Amino acid sequence: MVHRIMSLYENEHLQTIIGTVAVLIVFVAFTEMTLRTVAPLVIVFSGMMIYDVIGESYDLPEGTNWLFYGASVFAAGTYLMISNLTSFGGLLALCGLWFVFDGITKIRYGPSQTTHEYVSDLDNGMTETMLRMQTLNVVYQTLRASTKSRTVAEIATDCELTESRVESALKYLESNGRVMQEENRYHAESPRFGRLEPVVQFLVWIPHRVLRPFRRIVVNV
Repeated sequence: MVHRIMSLYENEHLQTIIGTVAVLIVFVAFTEMTLRTVAPLVIVFSGMMIYDVIGESYDLPEGTNWLFYGASVFAAGTYLMISNLTSFGGLLALCGLWFVFDGITKIRYGPSQTTHEYVSDLDNGMTETMLRMQTLNVVYQTLRASTKSRTVAEIATDCELTESRVESALKYLESNGRVMQEENRYHAESPRFGRLEPVVQFLVWIPHRVLRPFRRIVVNV
């Protein structure tokens, strides 16, 4: 009996549920929120919890998380529309349908693009992740500060890194168009829009990402 109680106490999902319920109770008790207005949050939270529980027991295909998330968002948006709590409910339901559609296309056709090996195996903890991000920045800034193209060995010496780490970072930067290779030498590519480059890339990415599942359907029909 004690063992079963301890197992329940150590269950991460149960801890998350209890913590979330406690927070919602505090909001309802000490703010103007009511059980009616909290319901959409409960719906979305429940959908994600169901996915987490099922995901631990079964090897779900990529895209299933989007399917569960989209279904819960659609349900929350539909609830808001039916309850006339806000006009935002229709937009939320529409977003939920898009997530469902995107999840279905991923399940049906698989990932739309492969992830570069430099960032695809970051399961070794936060330390390795931070080290790789720092390596990318140091290598790129070193090339930007240089007036001529440099070899892997030269970059490794300047950055005080191993050649293998520098070479991996360069391959990733090259795949993203941040550096260019000429024979065995590399040089940095200056951003076309300067400091606004991340903003421009994000604005360009949004419509491509929204239309991606529709394009995949057309291509694979």
